[in-house]
Amino acid sequence: MGPSRGALALAVVAALATACGGSGSAQPLVAVRTPGTTVAALPTPAATSSSAMRSSSSAVATTSTSAAHRASTLPGAGSHQSRALRLPLSFATGNATQVVTVVAPSTSSTEGTLQAWRKVTDGWRRVGTSVHAWLGGDGLSAHPSETRSATPIGSFTLTRAFGRDADPGAALPYRRTTAADWWISEPGAGYNTLQHCASACGFTQGSPNEHLYYETPYYNYAVVIDYNTRNAPGGVRAGAGSAFFLHVTVGAPTQGCISIDQQRLVGLLRWLAPASHPRILIGTG
Repeated sequence: MGPSRGALALAVVAALATACGGSGSAQPLVAVRTPGTTVAALPTPAATSSSAMRSSSSAVATTSTSAAHRASTLPGAGSHQSRALRLPLSFATGNATQVVTVVAPSTSSTEGTLQAWRKVTDGWRRVGTSVHAWLGGDGLSAHPSETRSATPIGSFTLTRAFGRDADPGAALPYRRTTAADWWISEPGAGYNTLQHCASACGFTQGSPNEHLYYETPYYNYAVVIDYNTRNAPGGVRAGAGSAFFLHVTVGAPTQGCISIDQQRLVGLLRWLAPASHPRILIGTG
């Protein structure tokens, strides 16, 4: 769920495509791989093209070498990190050793602060600077739906990413989208999944489904938030809300997603690693 259904200015609505919230020849998502206190800065690579998107100490010890290396090589990593901290949100973190928190002042807020964290033996340490984040036009909700532009509250896994632009070096499985890729928000077997179909599809090739390849710059890069997905506890619930992503911002509220600066999102994509079981925690504080 991308740009706001509610309070966006008419000029923005006119200029930008809506984004973010099977049967037939549709195919399920298949991962595709190609070759706040400032503590440290996440990578800020040169801008890319917008035309082409519950842990223990032992868990820390098993964090992959590659993930640890990526964290250690962030600019300024390790400086001024004299003590571990508690996360700003109290949601469960499962076996995650990488966490992203998104904190808003209240449930009616359309803006908040995103911060990355890594697990250490005595708590958590910040990774990089905090970054401004845009939230749903209807704020936050513990019970999202298809009828409100609200960002879900809670703790959700981050297991895959996609985008129109080429893989920027993402550690998570990354799918480069094509013109045949859709995210399904209409009722049916494909609800809240990515489907690949060019013609004679078992779903509507239009609203409410999102044509991912053409939703730019929102989906130049995006990370799937596992709210109400097949990876969520209990699986998919019809009508409970679909298409929640961490994606590129256009400087305005979303339809329920979380959006941040593209370069910062690329930095997160390179940092988040499957072996660290990353999660995003979303709430108020």
